[in-house]
Amino acid sequence: MMVRQMLKNIRRGVRVAFVTLAATCLIGSTNSGTARAAEDGFESIFDGKTLKNWDGNPKFWSVKDGAITGQTTKSNPTKGNTFIIWKGGETGDFELKLQYKIVGGNSGIQYRSFKLPGKNDGWRIGGYQADFEAGNTYSGIVYGEAFRGILCNRGLKTELIRQGGKFQVKTIKRLGDSKQIQSKIKKEDWNDYHISAKGFHLIHRINGVVTADCTDKDAKQRRAKGLLALQLHAGPPMTVQFRNIRIKRLGSKKAVSRFSFPELPSLPELPTLPSVSSLGDLPSADETVNRVSEEAGGVTTEAVRTFLGLPLDVHDAVVEKPTKRNLPPTTVGGDAIRTVRSTRARGLRFLATPLRNAIRFADESIQQPKKKSRADRRRP
Repeated sequence: MMVRQMLKNIRRGVRVAFVTLAATCLIGSTNSGTARAAEDGFESIFDGKTLKNWDGNPKFWSVKDGAITGQTTKSNPTKGNTFIIWKGGETGDFELKLQYKIVGGNSGIQYRSFKLPGKNDGWRIGGYQADFEAGNTYSGIVYGEAFRGILCNRGLKTELIRQGGKFQVKTIKRLGDSKQIQSKIKKEDWNDYHISAKGFHLIHRINGVVTADCTDKDAKQRRAKGLLALQLHAGPPMTVQFRNIRIKRLGSKKAVSRFSFPELPSLPELPTLPSVSSLGDLPSADETVNRVSEEAGGVTTEAVRTFLGLPLDVHDAVVEKPTKRNLPPTTVGGDAIRTVRSTRARGLRFLATPLRNAIRFADESIQQPKKKSRADRRRP
């Protein structure tokens, strides 16, 4: 009895240890892979030495100390705001990371922007702006340069709407205190700026702190793509510098997974309708809605499971009989879910083969004494 109990305890300990170890390794590798992938897809758009692929007024723009530098002086002021424009193409959905330093005045990073019409020197830009300044109020806001004004003040989440033909900025909630955010921003020193534009959802971060979150629902004026440019503001003498400028274009390149899982569709498609000769052959509205809802839930669930590597996936890889799960109907979305599940299951079960063998060996070691004890009972 003592030996049997010891083997049973060993078996239970082995199973728990292996499952825990596998979960830790797989989830940990996912997390470390995610950390490594944080910079995947970003490309440098400034070589640190020249203004190649940048177009600005040479009276004000140059490269100093490895940074794009805009500078005005009392003897060399600018008439109106002037910009240096990236010539690498229009920005649509993207993430931009850079470092900036400003001494005096204010500046900004233009994106999804446009050249202002009319007679000018060609370096006048309007559109969305990630604002920053030498002062204490506007760094991090979403501003519309010649484009509807302040769109999201610091520390807020806003929606841009149009009601009765009138443009409005609607505050959804407060994300943080403006003064506390300002305390994280360094004066006359380098700061990290991170801009994310996905669809019409715009997020600004400075030094890792979300400063503004804006969703543009103003279908009349919102912009899906446009120019990227850096601002030098008119007014008192100032110096602004930009370095380590990197952009990641979203949607143009597919991220490569270390497990090579197929990419899930962003939205499930409607089921293919049969050829019909009359409206009576069409599925009802309720049937169509139910099908789409079911697949949307399935796609979302599988996307989360693939990203996190949940413990249930590890459990199914270790046990002899994996858990059976319900699948959505077989259409485009359903087929994608099936492919992801089967690929992930095969990969995990292959990795977990030594663990299953060890557990099976422990099970057999427990069962053998049981058979022997029954035989002993039958002896006269």
